[in-house]
Amino acid sequence: MKRSVMQDERVSMQSNEANSEAFGILMIVLLCAVFVQLFLLNAPFKQYAVEAICLVGMSKYIFVRYIMLGINVYSEDKLERVGLIVRSIIVGITVTAVSGTLLYSRNGEQYQGNGIGYFIVILAGTFVGVSILSYAASYPLYYLNKKKQAEIQRRLDEAEQGK
Repeated sequence: MKRSVMQDERVSMQSNEANSEAFGILMIVLLCAVFVQLFLLNAPFKQYAVEAICLVGMSKYIFVRYIMLGINVYSEDKLERVGLIVRSIIVGITVTAVSGTLLYSRNGEQYQGNGIGYFIVILAGTFVGVSILSYAASYPLYYLNKKKQAEIQRRLDEAEQGK
């Protein structure tokens, strides 16, 4: 027999807040674990792949879940598409800096002298590729969010008209 217990809104809200904080801490710990294994332990990707996949996967899940619930995750201004491009460039710079540091620390002797040109080409290719990939991954989420917000606004307008 299932027991139904009524919870006070305050208790539910505090419980949700505690769960959210625990999730945030877990995500930070996963990020730290990935960076420690990547930079300090020089571990191969297969050693920290689970942490990296969980980190990226859960971030995307939360983002998509917010959109499906109708929570507006983007700002309302007209320059949000520019914001997508700026965020994609920031992601490109960050990934390029991390991968460039890692690549140079592991294979720095190959990039001495004339090899520095190859290193710069690799970094430029990484930046362009990651920036484009980041934008390509973000735009569908932006579109879904915009579509969901328009649907919510339409429902609100219909409800207001029906009064």
